[in-house]
Amino acid sequence: QLCGEDYHWWWRSFFTSGSITFYVLLYSVAYFKQLQANNFATYVLYFGYTGLASCGLLMMTGCVGVLFSLWFNKTIFASIKVD
Repeated sequence: QLCGEDYHWWWRSFFTSGSITFYVLLYSVAYFKQLQANNFATYVLYFGYTGLASCGLLMMTGCVGVLFSLWFNKTIFASIKVD
């Protein structure tokens, strides 16, 4: 990616590290099937708060992924000597 001068690596590193969020959402759906919900408000509250928590998790893990990728790229390119 970097050799081809593709500078859109930011988004790939963000969503790669944030992909754990999709597993959390799938697990929350599987967990919700075990609950005995009989009210529409239960569905709205559960999936609303799960969605908010998943968005927060995506932002946190995505930020960590981008920052470490940026650090790695700066370290790698700092060692290159152009003559």
